[in-house]
Amino acid sequence: MAMQGETIPKETNHVRLSTDQKDAWGIPKLITSIDYDENDERSLKDFLVVGSELLDAAGCKNIHSSDSKQAPGLDIHEMGGVRMGKDPKTSLLNEWNQMHHCKNVFVTDGACMVSTSTQNPSLTYMAITARAVNYAVMALKKSDL
Repeated sequence: MAMQGETIPKETNHVRLSTDQKDAWGIPKLITSIDYDENDERSLKDFLVVGSELLDAAGCKNIHSSDSKQAPGLDIHEMGGVRMGKDPKTSLLNEWNQMHHCKNVFVTDGACMVSTSTQNPSLTYMAITARAVNYAVMALKKSDL
């Protein structure tokens, strides 16, 4: 039995450009800052206890619990790096997944979503992409883009 749990949105988890490190082409390196918090640790602890109880009630023997201590993002779909929202001060994308400050850029992967269930979100990405493309085509036809 394994757990894939949600890490709730928090401002301490973020992506930014380095102010002093550059890649081979002189472009600022991307810095990803993410970590687990008390809520994440409590969720894991609860899973380990309740999971063991469920297995025991089902008649399983030799139950061993462990935490792999793996880093965030290694086996789940992390979200929220380019948030969707109404206010350009708190989000980068509008309701059409279009950047507030760069109208010809659309972001249609999980970066726009601040949260997700523990299931695979690929169909949601596809729907978000179809919706954004439909909007972009209409905007192009009206010369709004």
